[in-house]
Amino acid sequence: MALKPTAFTMEEAASIPLVGLTAWQALIEKGQLKKGQKVLIHAGSGGVGTFAIQLAKHVGATVATTASAGNAELVKQLGADIVIDYKKDDFAAILKDYDVVLDTQGGNALERSLRVLKPGGKPIGIAGPH
Repeated sequence: MALKPTAFTMEEAASIPLVGLTAWQALIEKGQLKKGQKVLIHAGSGGVGTFAIQLAKHVGATVATTASAGNAELVKQLGADIVIDYKKDDFAAILKDYDVVLDTQGGNALERSLRVLKPGGKPIGIAGPH
C-alpha cells in the first residue's frame, strides 16, 4: 500500500498519475520525442508541464519552457534548458527549429507555436478550445 505524501492534499496526490500519463502520451506516444531533439513546453510550472520537462530531459531532449519569472528557478531545477518569461518575452521571436511543441494552455499559444517548429515538427495541444 502506498501512502499519500503529507505535503500533498488528496486532490494533488490524486492528480499525479493523470498528469504523468498525459505528459507521457503527449511527448512519447504522439510527439515521438527522442534524444537530441528540441521541445518547447508551454506552462512548464503547471501540473503537466512539470512532468513533461522531467520526462523530456530523461529522454535526452533540449527543453525550452514558458513560465513566469517567479517560477523560473523551479523549471530550471526540473531540467529546463531555456526559460522564457511569458509576461515579457515572445517565445516565437526567440526560439526556432523545434521538433515538438507541447501546449497545455490553449488560446493562441499553439497557433503561435507553429512559427518555432522546424519543417515536419509536431505541434501537440492538450488544452482544447476556449
